[in-house]
Amino acid sequence: MTMLRILALWIGTAFRANPRLTLLMCVTTVLGAALGPISVYGVKLIIDGATGADTLMSGVAVTVITLLVSTAANQIAGPLGDTLDDQVVRYVYDDLLRLTAGIPSLAHHENPELADRVSLIERDAHQLGGIWRMLMTIGVVSGVTTVIVMLSSVDPLLNLLLLLAMLPAAVSALLLHRRNSLWRENERFRRLANGVTDLLAEPKHGVEVRCFGLVAPLVEVVRGAMDARRIPWVGMTRRYGVLEGLAWVVFGAGYAVAIVGVLGWAQAGQATAGDVILVVLIGPQIATTAQGMAANLAIVIGAAQTFGRYQWLRDYATEHAWSGSLGAPPERLTRGIRFEDVSFSYPGTTRTVLDRVDLTLPAGRTVAFVGDNGAGKSTLVKLLARLYDPSEGRVTIDGTPLTELDPAAWRDRISAGFQDFATFEFLASDSVGVGDLKRRDDRVILDDAVRSGEAGPVVESLPDGLETMLGRRFTDGVGLSGGQWQRLALARAFMRPEPLLMLLDEPTAALDPEAEAAIYDRYGQAARDLARRTGAVTILVSHRFSTVRMADLIVVVSDGRITEFGSHADLLAAGGHYARLFELQARAYR
Repeated sequence: MTMLRILALWIGTAFRANPRLTLLMCVTTVLGAALGPISVYGVKLIIDGATGADTLMSGVAVTVITLLVSTAANQIAGPLGDTLDDQVVRYVYDDLLRLTAGIPSLAHHENPELADRVSLIERDAHQLGGIWRMLMTIGVVSGVTTVIVMLSSVDPLLNLLLLLAMLPAAVSALLLHRRNSLWRENERFRRLANGVTDLLAEPKHGVEVRCFGLVAPLVEVVRGAMDARRIPWVGMTRRYGVLEGLAWVVFGAGYAVAIVGVLGWAQAGQATAGDVILVVLIGPQIATTAQGMAANLAIVIGAAQTFGRYQWLRDYATEHAWSGSLGAPPERLTRGIRFEDVSFSYPGTTRTVLDRVDLTLPAGRTVAFVGDNGAGKSTLVKLLARLYDPSEGRVTIDGTPLTELDPAAWRDRISAGFQDFATFEFLASDSVGVGDLKRRDDRVILDDAVRSGEAGPVVESLPDGLETMLGRRFTDGVGLSGGQWQRLALARAFMRPEPLLMLLDEPTAALDPEAEAAIYDRYGQAARDLARRTGAVTILVSHRFSTVRMADLIVVVSDGRITEFGSHADLLAAGGHYARLFELQARAYR
């Protein structure tokens, strides 16, 4: 990606965040950079006027005007720059959330390269607001132009000072480039350290970490990961520090030669006293400008690289956005859902998880997926929710390919309960209500969902009922057990009134048998009601055959293939794998 494209994105982002403020910052930055050297030229005119030339008044005017304007510009540039930086960062954060959440599938969450890039963007997101620094760096061009004109008025050879001042800036920029390359190459160590730190810090891992004596070993893992990132950086910083110091020595020697030279010209009558003062004053200003430019350039280069990753993510989101005709799902299922010769491998892997699956899920039926861990049951569920698209084959909804339906519209017609449920630490009403955002403020619907999800006892135990803040991280938040969180998750699944597909992937794993039986009675009644109203298909994924037998049809999945299909009675009569598993589990309860 070219630097010009990155700068265009950066400036364009600033104008989208706040166009007026960005324009004002451009003007004040250019003025502040150009007027400093001009004020030095005003001093030269004053000195020349004091020694006989007719330039005293013009020198005073130039000096006073540039001083007033540059002071005013610098005074407002800081607060304006901070405000603009903040607004750009907020804009980018919002856009990042939209981009990552807007990609229809989950494939990008399991892509290590993308995970590293997103992690780097999140780490360096504060740099994306460095638009002020970038404008100041660009504004230096106007200041350098002014310096070139003034030094050329004495002797063009003096412009070599500018070249010498660029040496430290170049070393600093090179250091930053190498540092960012190291960070990028070693980002996996930072993610490892953060992940292990979470294991040490989060309460849910505390019991196992301490029971197994993992504190010290995990601390060593964090220390090793941190050292793997830090040690190369420390050595490189030392080397470049020496180089930068030598570059400043070279500049200092050049500055001394320039002063001696202009003094000689003045003694020979080839330069004025004002010229001598100009060179004496402009040298430190060139050094200050070079130091500032080096610091700003370091920030700009880092931010430009972050914007490069940001642009990469935007391109990735655009490339992977669903781009078919935005068809709507049917109001009612009449034929059902079909897997047509579907094969699937997870992104970045070669293992075939589903292998040439042909399967019909008739409208209005409850279908159970049964099989060993890793057989492919949950992958079938993910394809139905279009969290992934098949590697080969297709899934159809009443004959229409799922890839031709708007993903958001299709998911609006899905209700789901999962074993790995989310713990939304919101108000209890919102934790349930997010199951249907359009109806989350309807208290009647919320109460019905709580009752259907057997979450009534949980809500009644909360100090403020549905208005209680959940989560121990909040001062007034209430912590819940795993079973209580799962009941709220089940209540969420009952929020949508007319889904076409209900996905239940081990949704009661954290509940006791009595509560599980009550929940599945509710689900069974809901499935029958939905079948009459919308022809909905209900999918059950469970290892408990007491639950599975309630399904109209049972699908046995083994090594990514469908090995058995039929009703509970049919599969028992067939005496196959399902019958053996059922008998094995039933024997344990006898």
